[in-house]
Amino acid sequence: MAESLLGIDWLEVKIAKEKELGRELSKDEEMELFENKLTGGKHNPHRIVMEDELKSYLTEGWQSSQYYQAREY
Repeated sequence: MAESLLGIDWLEVKIAKEKELGRELSKDEEMELFENKLTGGKHNPHRIVMEDELKSYLTEGWQSSQYYQAREY
């Protein structure tokens, strides 16, 4: 049995969607599927991004709500 998180069997969700589509999901499609499953399909205006992605999001008009300085350990 696949490992579950929040009571959701993620492998089962992925396999069901792939059977529905008749093909394997791309990584982007997997992420979208899991986000939709977690949020119930509701739009989430918040996003966590890596520092190297931040500039492109800000250029697109997103606003930064909080910034954590990257640290190397």
